[in-house]
Amino acid sequence: MASILLVDDDKTFLNGLKMFFGMENIQVSTTTTVSTAKVLLDTEDISLVCTDWELPDGTGLDVLAYARKNDIPVVFLTGHDEDSYQEQETAHGAMQYYIKGQFDYSKLIAYIIESANLA
Repeated sequence: MASILLVDDDKTFLNGLKMFFGMENIQVSTTTTVSTAKVLLDTEDISLVCTDWELPDGTGLDVLAYARKNDIPVVFLTGHDEDSYQEQETAHGAMQYYIKGQFDYSKLIAYIIESANLA
C-alpha cells in the first residue's frame, strides 16, 4: 500500500499530521532526519513526501533531491515564510510550499491525497 512520508524534526507536528492522515485512512511513515528519509524512500512504497526545511542532518532540499531521483513528488511544510526559501524549493522541483500555522489542514490533506493519487 502506498503511503505518505512526513519528514520534520518537530515530533508534535509530525504526530498531528499523522493523526489527520490517519483519519483519512492514509498510511503514513514519519522520520525526523534526512538519513532515515532516504532509507524509507528506498524501502517503502512512498507516493509523496512532505518535508520541513531545517532537519538535524541536512535540509529539506536534501530530501527533495533524493525523492526526485525516483520521481516522488515533494511538498514543503515549513516555518520559513521568506520568498527565498519558496523560490529555492520550487526551483528544485517541489510541488507546493506551505507555511506552518498558515494553512488549513483539510485543504492540505485534500491536496496531498489528490497529488499522490491516494483517492
